[in-house]
Amino acid sequence: MPRVSVLMPAYNAEKYIAESIESILNQTFSDFEFIIINDGSHDNTAQIVKKYAAHDSRIKFVDNAHNSGVGVVRNMLLDMAVGEFVAYQDADDISFPHRLQTMVEFLDAHPDITVVGSALKTMPGNKIIKCPKCPKILDFYVANHIANPSVMFRRADINKHGIRYNPSYTTAEDYDFWTRVVRYFNVFNLDDALVHYREQATSLSHNNPQMERNDKIIQSGVLNFLTSNPRLQMMIAPCHRIYLFGILPVFKIKRTRIYLFDFIPLVGLRGNWWYLFDVIPLYKQGA
Repeated sequence: MPRVSVLMPAYNAEKYIAESIESILNQTFSDFEFIIINDGSHDNTAQIVKKYAAHDSRIKFVDNAHNSGVGVVRNMLLDMAVGEFVAYQDADDISFPHRLQTMVEFLDAHPDITVVGSALKTMPGNKIIKCPKCPKILDFYVANHIANPSVMFRRADINKHGIRYNPSYTTAEDYDFWTRVVRYFNVFNLDDALVHYREQATSLSHNNPQMERNDKIIQSGVLNFLTSNPRLQMMIAPCHRIYLFGILPVFKIKRTRIYLFDFIPLVGLRGNWWYLFDVIPLYKQGA
């Protein structure tokens, strides 16, 4: 049994996948299995992975005949994994040589932590992207605070609650997954960058019109988990929007103001009074 299962979903990744695979094979920590699923690519991704698999028995390769989507593939990978810990490696990113060793040592030393992530160093640009050190469920209302390309987690904890990816999501599937994990388990993000993260204009998150829609559904799920009381939800949420036909922002609702078309102050609270257009006294709160 390997201690770590490294999981890689791949789709049309021929340009970068060789470098990405080598960054795992050349880790200072070697007790791992490396599961790669080619999700119906139309380029040479499958041929490249097969060459590496033929020379390294740690690689387990699955070649999907048709594209199933990233949520489905991530679930397939999780179901195949047998390691104590699970780590992700995206097909266009590069892990630092000591990434796996650093994370295994951290989880061994901190049995109360289920998920450990790290900062990312972007390619190109060498910009450092950090997440909050100890994010909790409320933090995830604003954004995803786990860098999915860098994580390692305890497989048994995730399986205990049957947590899996939403197979219908073609983007933001990781955001949805981590908002459910953080309800049960502790997360810690290391300050050091352990992964070179490739920023691409062609990535799923940059080109998927469902991104904003999925984010709103996920954030609504976080609020509903915290409380079913609408008044408390309004206090928790810094703002939310009501859309016409799903695209036109008719109202933006903040804690003390309601905006028309996202920018016209329609109703605002000052002291105990609600004002129409911020000037006309409309209603006294508590009267």
